[in-house]
Amino acid sequence: MAEEPLSQTEVEAMVRSYLARVLRRYTPLAVGAVVFILIVTLVPTKSAKQNTALDNANSGGQVQGSQQSGATDTTLAGDSNTPVASVPSGAAGSSVTGRSSSGGKVTFTAPAAAGTAGVTRGGVQCNNGVLQVPWSVYAPECIPAYKGNNGGATSWGVSGDTITLAFRRTNSAEEKAAFAAAGSAAPGSDDQYLADARAYVDLFNKTYELYGRKVVIKDYMGQGDNLQEDQGQNLQGAQADAATVHDTVKAFMDVSQSPTLASTQPYEEDLAHEKVIAIGGLGLPKSWFKEFSPWEFSPIVDGTTAATATVNLLCNRAANMNAIWAGDVQFQNTKRVFGLIAPNNPRYQEVAKQISDGLKACGSELRPENNVTYAIDVSRFADESASIMAKMKVNGVSSILCFCDPIVTIFLSNNADGQQYHPEWFTTYWGDPIGRENSQTQWNHAITGAGTYPAKAQSEAYKAFKLATNASTEPQEQYYPVAYYLLNYVFGALQRAGPNLTPQTFAQGVFSMARTARGDVGIWTGGPEAYAPVVESQVGYWSTTATSNFDNKTGAWISCDNGKWFTANDASSWAPTHTQLHCFGK
Repeated sequence: MAEEPLSQTEVEAMVRSYLARVLRRYTPLAVGAVVFILIVTLVPTKSAKQNTALDNANSGGQVQGSQQSGATDTTLAGDSNTPVASVPSGAAGSSVTGRSSSGGKVTFTAPAAAGTAGVTRGGVQCNNGVLQVPWSVYAPECIPAYKGNNGGATSWGVSGDTITLAFRRTNSAEEKAAFAAAGSAAPGSDDQYLADARAYVDLFNKTYELYGRKVVIKDYMGQGDNLQEDQGQNLQGAQADAATVHDTVKAFMDVSQSPTLASTQPYEEDLAHEKVIAIGGLGLPKSWFKEFSPWEFSPIVDGTTAATATVNLLCNRAANMNAIWAGDVQFQNTKRVFGLIAPNNPRYQEVAKQISDGLKACGSELRPENNVTYAIDVSRFADESASIMAKMKVNGVSSILCFCDPIVTIFLSNNADGQQYHPEWFTTYWGDPIGRENSQTQWNHAITGAGTYPAKAQSEAYKAFKLATNASTEPQEQYYPVAYYLLNYVFGALQRAGPNLTPQTFAQGVFSMARTARGDVGIWTGGPEAYAPVVESQVGYWSTTATSNFDNKTGAWISCDNGKWFTANDASSWAPTHTQLHCFGK
């Protein structure tokens, strides 16, 4: 007999009860991280509107306009669902006729080619190979200050002087209760996050080339409950909010992917149906981005790329070798037996299957009984975690691959302790504060897809914030880098899109991103189907004694292999092959 769904009151009581137990066990900052991730938990669901040809998503068909002087017949890189942009030649400063996203004719002035000698609007001496701003390795190549006619209202949410971005404020009773319980340890308020985001916007508006326009973020209070949406409930609220973004806010793009995660998968899918670009898609596979092309993009690694990196890591540096990082001596002296844990929804199972297939291809087949799923439902975590750990122990799994949300790992790791089971863990990275919430006995044997957090004072996000404000001002939200990288990604694409700004030319701006230098979050690049720019990562191990650069607390992820960066889709970069990772000081 099917279980009755939890009522709103029961869910709220469950969240409060869980937080109360955690508050008695952990420090305030760590509790804040748990509360933050509780809101982040990923439950992909089909939105209330089903995807049927995306309501003719590729409205406007061919887009005509000049992106750079001298450009001829440029094809937009991407998949078959992505519109093609035909770009006629035109000298800088000449008048060019193109099309708006609604199909009407637009006349605008062609910009100079990127890298042309001149001075940018931010005062940088532009030339071949020079970036638009000197403080970001992720900035596009420079363009001399633009003068002329930008075509005016080239798209919904775009005028002659403004590009409107929407931000949905959170409206969840459960979230409010959780944040109240955690106090100052929780992520900051929407007001704090928006204050930091708008500081970055002011800096970017002054320095990036937007062809006579400026970006404006308009926030609104949504009807939807983001926590319920993450549980597959109240999908009508997500649909109503997406309609508000289009009809009332009149936004070109939504940037609600904030620390409180007002943006959810159902909400983003509904935005696509409303023909509004969404910057989100947290950890979802490329198939999802392709399905909703050209409306979905993310500055965070997509699930398909993450799975590719995982397979290359395991096949080159772990498979068919002893489980030397396990806590059990018997495991340390025998070849690895992998067990995979992943959420039971189709989108994340697609990523899990990619990992399983990859292991099989390199001769380390994952046995079916060791490939387990779980429901992302906090009320079931305790029972499910106990069952999963018992199964892994009985099946002799030495090495757990946990493609998991960060809350369930707390239950899993503590249940492993209770069952005297000490495997090694290959787990999803959720940051230093979250790492402290897991059993430290278990996490002493944990490896993740990220390295040492960069020193704050030298980090790009922090230095840019100081440029945006002044030396005495500090970010209001502790997760301010989320705003920085999201907006830097958006502004770079807007500059590359050119004056005739439409969803299709924005997609071209995304895909035409040149390979960057390596920064705090590795290398970014564009290219076909580059819906997310991240192409490399580090590998790290958990240290219970290291001091974190993130918050100066004890307990942090530390880089393996002397901080080496690995290219996700290049197996050769994971050399030396068939050699154990150098982690835990070894």
